[in-house]
Amino acid sequence: MTYLRREVHSYLSVGDFRRLKQEAAAREISVSKCAADCLREYFALRVEMASAIVSPGQPGEPHHGLIHSILARTEERLAATIDAQGEQTAHLHQALQTLEAMLDRLTLLYLIHTPELPDEMKDGAVATAKRRYSNWRRAVDRLIRAGGANGGSSALVTTEEQG
Repeated sequence: MTYLRREVHSYLSVGDFRRLKQEAAAREISVSKCAADCLREYFALRVEMASAIVSPGQPGEPHHGLIHSILARTEERLAATIDAQGEQTAHLHQALQTLEAMLDRLTLLYLIHTPELPDEMKDGAVATAKRRYSNWRRAVDRLIRAGGANGGSSALVTTEEQG
């Protein structure tokens, strides 16, 4: 078989030429042959990349070629991440529904056990509520800084906050 070859002259930056020489040395071939091989590999890679887009294949099919394999591995990692996020989202959704139900029950319990105030008492009740609410928020902030609601919440209540 006879190969027809054409001569090409090119200018490379110092850095690209150094990289080409290193690649040729690593392959134990001439710089000229290395340049031709690299160009051939580049064209093959472009064809393979285009085929990955045009015919991506079906899930579960074997993957042919470097680009197909890389894309398939990337898709698998993305799918695993999405699945994990979906599970976490479902757990958070369930926790939120539980919290909503608890808040609803607490509100009903409050309304059952507290009488409605006459109009002349509402201003004083609002002033007292604002003070007590501010104290409650400070206690909650300290509780959060201390590490959460499950550890020693009664120790965080001061006599100022009780009144």
